[in-house]
Amino acid sequence: MPRLMPRVAFVLTFLIAASAHAISPEAAQKLYDQAAPSLVAVRYTWENELGRRELTGAGVVVSNDGLVMSPLSVFDNRIPDDQMKDFLIIVAHEDRDAEEINADFVGRDERSNVAFLKAKAAKDGKTREWKPIKFEEAGVSVAQPVYSVGMLPEMANFKPYFMEAAVSAKLRGEQPQVLVQGGLAAVGSPVFTADGKAIGVVNWQPGQSVFLNDERNALGSVIQPPKFFVPTRDFQTSLSDPPKAGEPLKLPWMGVSQMTGLSKDVAEVYGLQNQPAVQLGDVIPNMPGAKGGLKQGDIIVKMNGQPLERGDEPDEVPQIMRRNVMRMKVGEAVTFSVLRGRGEPLTDVKVTLEEMPKRPNSAKRWYAEDLGFSVREMLFMDTYARHLDADAKGVIVALIRPQSAAQTGGLQNNDLITELNRQPVTSLEQFQKAYQEFRKASPREAVVMVVQREANTKVIRIEPPQ
Repeated sequence: MPRLMPRVAFVLTFLIAASAHAISPEAAQKLYDQAAPSLVAVRYTWENELGRRELTGAGVVVSNDGLVMSPLSVFDNRIPDDQMKDFLIIVAHEDRDAEEINADFVGRDERSNVAFLKAKAAKDGKTREWKPIKFEEAGVSVAQPVYSVGMLPEMANFKPYFMEAAVSAKLRGEQPQVLVQGGLAAVGSPVFTADGKAIGVVNWQPGQSVFLNDERNALGSVIQPPKFFVPTRDFQTSLSDPPKAGEPLKLPWMGVSQMTGLSKDVAEVYGLQNQPAVQLGDVIPNMPGAKGGLKQGDIIVKMNGQPLERGDEPDEVPQIMRRNVMRMKVGEAVTFSVLRGRGEPLTDVKVTLEEMPKRPNSAKRWYAEDLGFSVREMLFMDTYARHLDADAKGVIVALIRPQSAAQTGGLQNNDLITELNRQPVTSLEQFQKAYQEFRKASPREAVVMVVQREANTKVIRIEPPQ
């Protein structure tokens, strides 16, 4: 630690000196003092088939009752929900050890790429005073100075630090971003104007670690500071309507798996110059879009009577539209104005949004420890991707332990297991029971499974460790 601090001080001094001061040192200190009490670290244990690992990221207090917002990348969607345990909010102090406060995981919010935790009530009944940051929607202009306050890594005791930058460009896309000249504090840090308004958060970007306990790149965000932040308007929906603990967030969807933005040349063919538009690919049968009347090849020009939002590239338009749909409610109706032929009038199609099918991170799993593989329940998107009937049965291979018997036997991630020892697999529970009964009765015999891999059917024979 003593060797680390001179490096930190040198880098910070260099970065601060490299940018022109737009506010006085006194004002900068005031902003630092204002933001620092609202910065916390969030920690949880990822307990999976291969072991346990503690992950720690940045968080910002956003309400008086201890609600904390953190980047979604800290709680990666690839991590199954039931493998995340022992949540903590960590409050650093100058004069004593960091304070660890038990917390509940409120949930991921893919509408804005954030996640939320909430501090549990103290056992002694005392109410803790939290100092939230109130984020505001405010436009920024090129060359406008902006400031961020973030936390140094765990090895520096999560000490807050101050950064200065200036707006360089405003970018459109699925997630609008602001590019700065200079640098910002670490991922998850709030961004302020000169008069102290919180106007955004530093989002994940290539080259940046989201973890404060990543010893391989502990000072990465200081040596090469982030260059982008997300304005408040992009996550305001999540602040005003956050997920609720114990109630998975219900996301709406259209039931359209493929959408493309119209290039300039194609748009001209259809007479849609300077109009952002989305052409539909596969409209999934019996899903909301198909029920409402959307068809493959339809070109969406308007949504609820308003032109689609423009991106910096045509391919960003579908992602922007999909995200706007995701911010609506399950059961809400949306009207799309579609073009079905050159020179034809627009046709209005009303689609009632339904809940997005269960995703892999919330699927049930089971681990066959002796052979070293995990399986999960089969979901709608598994049957759809494989062009199977919706009522097809089986389990999906979710993990293969390195150097395991399963790996040696040729089992692969994402294999669909349809038979176990010549018996059809009907569900995860049935697979688990049949497997355990067989292994108990025949511990030295090979397990034989029929799997579907892409368009092929294979027989996999796995010999148990002797």
